[in-house]
Amino acid sequence: MRKFLTATIFSLICIFLVASSGSAQHHFDLTPSISVSETYDDNIYLDPDHETSDYITAVTPRVSLALVKQYTRLELAYAPSFVWYKDEDDNNTTRHTATLTFGQQLGRYLRFDLSDTFNRSEKPMEETEGIIGVRHTRRSYWRNSGEARMSYQFGEENTFSAGYRQSYLENDDPTVDDGRTQSPFGEVTFWLDRANGLVLGYEYTKADFWREQGTAGDDYTGNGANIRYLHRFGPHVTTSLGYAYTDRDFDGTTTEDYKVHQGNFGYEQSFSQNLSLSLGFGYFIQDNDISDNERGYAYNLSVRRQIKQYTTVTVGGSGGWSEAYLEAERRGFTKYWSANATIEHQIAAPLSCSVGGSYRKDKDDTGRRWKTIRGDVELNYSFLRYFIAALGYRYSKRNDDVDSADYTDNRVMLRLTASKLMRW
Repeated sequence: MRKFLTATIFSLICIFLVASSGSAQHHFDLTPSISVSETYDDNIYLDPDHETSDYITAVTPRVSLALVKQYTRLELAYAPSFVWYKDEDDNNTTRHTATLTFGQQLGRYLRFDLSDTFNRSEKPMEETEGIIGVRHTRRSYWRNSGEARMSYQFGEENTFSAGYRQSYLENDDPTVDDGRTQSPFGEVTFWLDRANGLVLGYEYTKADFWREQGTAGDDYTGNGANIRYLHRFGPHVTTSLGYAYTDRDFDGTTTEDYKVHQGNFGYEQSFSQNLSLSLGFGYFIQDNDISDNERGYAYNLSVRRQIKQYTTVTVGGSGGWSEAYLEAERRGFTKYWSANATIEHQIAAPLSCSVGGSYRKDKDDTGRRWKTIRGDVELNYSFLRYFIAALGYRYSKRNDDVDSADYTDNRVMLRLTASKLMRW
């Protein structure tokens, strides 16, 4: 880990020096900040039977530095978080979060983009692409995810892009899988005319897993390909019809190989600046090598409405199938459906609030089912120009066929943040 961080920091410095060279006009944005929070958590280990509560104090300094030029944007941010537990002080730790975004216009039609995120934490819940992974421990783990992409524009709206993305997970718990996924990919968008277009995409995935104690999950390789036909009914309505293919070839014998075929129809409409709609539905078949095939419907929905510039309502959901292999809680292939809603309201110039909730139901290939419910409410108050005070509450609950995986958790957090933007 130390070698990885050293190499990463060195690479970021090299990029920064290259991006900041030259005589073109540019400016820097430096934003230092510090946050102090106090959290009460009534079930810090997410235990279904023996709940342990504690008060958690965190002090988080953060610095963000951005370089902005005519054809370049580079932003680096780093935030260590010093964490103290009132009773369970064996869990005291230092969290780390670092991000990099870099974009460079290499020519009139050619562009390079790079992004990377590093996170080290002991929090038992980790959310990736809407999937909540759970650890019934406060042992630390770290994850690094990044993507590099080269894009070429060969028409007003025609683009070709190719790149590489990776994700790396390492756990201090020796009984939990560590792992890495690597995925080169490519995509082309081509408009035949103003109304009709095609999107073609391909991705290859290689995943490796290991652990210090016990047997790790099976490694695998996979392919993903998709084709979509796009049609515009005017400037505000776009429809799509597509097919996607995914396969997974596992090296071991504990996980079954499979292929997934899915057809989709999509519809997007922007009614106004204050109202937009995106929906899609489809059907998928999981073709398993040995066991019976699985099949089901897929859908996604997002409706966003802004009311009188003070209130924004977002309602949505999705369903179909998902995968979770590079997680502490390896769930593999699951069928799911979910729904969510969020309301954000500006009560007064310095005071705002948000309320949200979500529900998700999963079923894995063994027939195991679980339901996950989350609810959030938060108040934010800005004062003295540079300060924000926040008070929030989160409710989380899982009802699982495996009783040891059940949990109910309540958290209340008070946070004070000070930050200031400096530009030169």
